[in-house]
Amino acid sequence: MLKIVIIDDEKHVRILIKKLLILVGIEHIIVGESAFAEEGKNIIQNTNPDIVLLDIKLKDGTGFDLLDKLEMINFQLIFITAFNDYAIKAFKFNALDYILKPINPDELKNAILKSVKQLKDTETLKLLLKNQKENEQQKDNKIVIKTTQQTYIIPINNIYYIQSDRSYSTIFLKGNSIFTSKNLKFFYDILPKDIFIKTHKSYVVNKSFIKNRIQNYLVLKNEVKIPISVRKITEIKKQLDI
Repeated sequence: MLKIVIIDDEKHVRILIKKLLILVGIEHIIVGESAFAEEGKNIIQNTNPDIVLLDIKLKDGTGFDLLDKLEMINFQLIFITAFNDYAIKAFKFNALDYILKPINPDELKNAILKSVKQLKDTETLKLLLKNQKENEQQKDNKIVIKTTQQTYIIPINNIYYIQSDRSYSTIFLKGNSIFTSKNLKFFYDILPKDIFIKTHKSYVVNKSFIKNRIQNYLVLKNEVKIPISVRKITEIKKQLDI
């Protein structure tokens, strides 16, 4: 039986979540709920939940304020957020789990089931939240990549290029590469367009590592050749002036 805490500033959302959890057949008990960061912190400390469903905007602060006040994060965390491109990009950038308002029953169920399968990795979650905060404060952002073996936190300025193979991608860095189950669209949507350019349906390239262009290829500073699709050639000539 899962112990769940709901922290959301809207009472009707908390009521809806409780109804949906019953509807989708999740075996659980709600051990506490609140609209406030301070009260939510106390509930979490007193109930030791398995999962916390946490809104970003609360009556007396934010979900991140609440997390900052906790000495330990020994639960699975799922953020609840209204549809906002910036917020969603931030969660994807930092590999944090989230569900969108208005809440879809299947999305809620999938998020809960995904959390159940994951081990309570306190240190990794702290690392992801720390990176989330740092990314909001600095320009040299770091992207979080989770694989089955490891969690990587990579400065985006260290990425040479990303190459896709259908639903999978390989991130090429200086001296090594990381294979991930995310497709190229995932990365292209969240990476800054002033730094990265899509040259082909299978390639996204960091502009700062481009050395020159030879016909329908970009040559990187490490001498790797990246193909340029026919329909992209004019756009790339304009953007890069090469």
